[in-house]
Amino acid sequence: MKNLANNGRVNPLVAKAVGLLGIRIVGKASEKGDLDPLDKCRGEKRALSCIFDNMNKLGFKGGKVKIGHVGNETAAHSLKQIILSKFENTDIEIYPTRGLCSFYAEKGGLLVGFEKADAI
Repeated sequence: MKNLANNGRVNPLVAKAVGLLGIRIVGKASEKGDLDPLDKCRGEKRALSCIFDNMNKLGFKGGKVKIGHVGNETAAHSLKQIILSKFENTDIEIYPTRGLCSFYAEKGGLLVGFEKADAI
């Protein structure tokens, strides 16, 4: 959240509070390029569940998924297993992020891209 606040994408006071409380934000890119928060979770297990729930709300029904991680391959594989438990034929690619993606996702973060049902 610190890097997002430094670049004007998130309110600095919100970023500081989130860091102090150990809250994980699940969000998506807004039309303006800001982070549009969808859920606030405590703990990695809950955050992964929130990611999957929000993928479904946003139209995921199986298909292709790409999971980028910033030094957190374990969480990426955990999310993969959650997805595969509901959508067995999903094509999931896991990869480490680089450059700007790593900067915005920050250490331990995940970036997830997926096909919506109407794209299949």
